[in-house]
Amino acid sequence: MRSDASWLELLERFERDLDADAHDAAPWDPILKATPLPADLVARANRLVARQQERMAQLRTELAATRAHLDAIGMVPPLREDAAAYVDRDG
Repeated sequence: MRSDASWLELLERFERDLDADAHDAAPWDPILKATPLPADLVARANRLVARQQERMAQLRTELAATRAHLDAIGMVPPLREDAAAYVDRDG
């Protein structure tokens, strides 16, 4: 069972992960046993959920932009290595 202090620690970890560079976030370790969220932490948890939803929306936008860039790269023809078929001697 988790105590109020454990809930505080967990919320602080989520907040640190949101504030950190995405590459610095700690791997997720799911809660297996948890007590109900204390009433005095509900507002903080709701703010955290809102921030997480904003971050997810930002990541979806970045993912769409990355996919568009990859699609554009796929449309660039490869370099031709063969020589010209003719030589313009008059030009």
